[in-house]
Amino acid sequence: MKGETELKLMLYFTVGYLLFFTIISVLKQNYEFLYYAMIMTVLILIAIFYHKKLHLPNYILGGLSLVGVLHLMGGFLFIGSTRLYDFWLIPGIFKYDNLVHLVGIFVVTILAYNLLYPHLDKKIKHNKFLLSLLLVLIALGVGAFNEILELVVVVFLPAAHGIGGYFNNVLDLLFGLLGSIFAALLIVYWKKK
Repeated sequence: MKGETELKLMLYFTVGYLLFFTIISVLKQNYEFLYYAMIMTVLILIAIFYHKKLHLPNYILGGLSLVGVLHLMGGFLFIGSTRLYDFWLIPGIFKYDNLVHLVGIFVVTILAYNLLYPHLDKKIKHNKFLLSLLLVLIALGVGAFNEILELVVVVFLPAAHGIGGYFNNVLDLLFGLLGSIFAALLIVYWKKK
């Protein structure tokens, strides 16, 4: 019963922030984040309809919801005159954008583990390196797909200035790699216990 209550609260929170930021996107004619809101709506609907079949635990759904709100906040909130996505958490080293990619791919790695583990053979399940490599490569594939979605925004919407160039793209992938490695290490450590 507690799990169902948590699930409903997460759903209300997610739908609430998604509606809030969608309305702001429409009012500000921010088509870039309206596009992201549409993608997130599709992903949320998939999670709602398939979470029981996929046996997604609430902590994964909560992680996905967290990544969604972090992403949308990054595009709409400002610290002074600096958009949150462009704000340096550690000056010259680590931006809020990097944090979102790190956390996002961390969650994706745990999601991949949850989805794949029941279907893996014993050789991979018991080989920590192979399991970690498989999870990291899957997560990097999702990160690369995310960068393709950003390319669509750059090509079809006037958003190139907000997304950044090649260097930003590589940093997104790098912090996604770090997030996936952290998650794989956590999974290996957790499995050990």
